[in-house]
Amino acid sequence: MITEIDGALCRLIATRLPEGTVVRLDPPKPTWQTETPVSTVDLFLFALHGAGPGTGAVRAKRCELSYLITARADKVRDEHTLLDRSLRVLLGTEFLIVDEQPLRLTIGKTDPTGLWVSLGLPARAAFVVTVTAEYRD
Repeated sequence: MITEIDGALCRLIATRLPEGTVVRLDPPKPTWQTETPVSTVDLFLFALHGAGPGTGAVRAKRCELSYLITARADKVRDEHTLLDRSLRVLLGTEFLIVDEQPLRLTIGKTDPTGLWVSLGLPARAAFVVTVTAEYRD
């Protein structure tokens, strides 16, 4: 299910970004500070949490997948534009459709500041999106 959610999120965000912008599933890394920036939106799956029992007659468990959404570009203003476009499409999407199953999509309440610190990186503009998936036996 994780790889299907990854792909669905990337496709959803990519539809609203300027041509040539790359959408990747990469974690933040120290080389960002020295690499030549390419217009990029990165989705980093950093947490998986149980979300309680699922619904329906078939036994299911829910799991929350949390992604840190960041952007890279030549200028900070361009990074903010990429984040803004990504945020707008995600705010306008209540359910992410994966394998014909609607999965709840929300902007996470997690403050990404602690994540930057734990990765040993300076803080950057970012937000968290959470997808709630049901895993069925």
